[in-house]
Amino acid sequence: MTLARHAREVLAQTVRLDNAVASYTRSSTAPLILLAGGSAMHRLVPQALISFLGSHPDIDVRVSESRTPRTVRMLAGGDADLGIVLDDEAGNKGLHMEALGDDSLVVIGQIGGILTGRAAMTYSEVAEHPLVGLDADSSLHHWIEQHLGPHAPMVHHRTTVADLNVLVSLVVAGVGLAVVPGRAVDPRQPLEVCELQEPWARRHHLLAWGVKDHAESTATAALAEHLRHAPEDPVIQQPFHIG
Repeated sequence: MTLARHAREVLAQTVRLDNAVASYTRSSTAPLILLAGGSAMHRLVPQALISFLGSHPDIDVRVSESRTPRTVRMLAGGDADLGIVLDDEAGNKGLHMEALGDDSLVVIGQIGGILTGRAAMTYSEVAEHPLVGLDADSSLHHWIEQHLGPHAPMVHHRTTVADLNVLVSLVVAGVGLAVVPGRAVDPRQPLEVCELQEPWARRHHLLAWGVKDHAESTATAALAEHLRHAPEDPVIQQPFHIG
């Protein structure tokens, strides 16, 4: 009986040790958590991930689309490592933030169409024409609705879609005008582009750091560096889908 009890205790201690080792292993290899809005997901994040994951085969990254207020909350709560946020919505949560790049909105239209010869348009002028846009739950839709307020002009959307690539393709085909982040426009695409002449169209991306214990780890710093240089990378044509 004593021998059996001793064996059970040794076995239990072994299980606890195995669990502790397994837990340590999981935490040390846990994926970095990156949050970003829909605009950043279009080109900036994919470009950064391609270069980062290719350079660091031993590090995984979990990416989620998230609007700025939620991203800031998760970073402040220690639930994410890095986030790409919009300056006007970031607030002051005591997070370390740095400028990442311009994310201003522009108007795009078919070559030879309504925008030909135009350098800028107000949103009221844009709304006089048929539009295509992103779905109502998209970050961009929320941004526009939030800033237009109760006196927003009536808009006729011919259709709304969930993907910026699809939206741009519809504009190229002449379905309607669209308001999109300038960074979403590939200069090689056959599009007319003009400035959206509204104060709220001027936006900037910030790179925000979380408050997790390993927020300044080598891996996190490396991912941040790839995000900083992503805008300089070649344009990626394929859409980026979030798993």
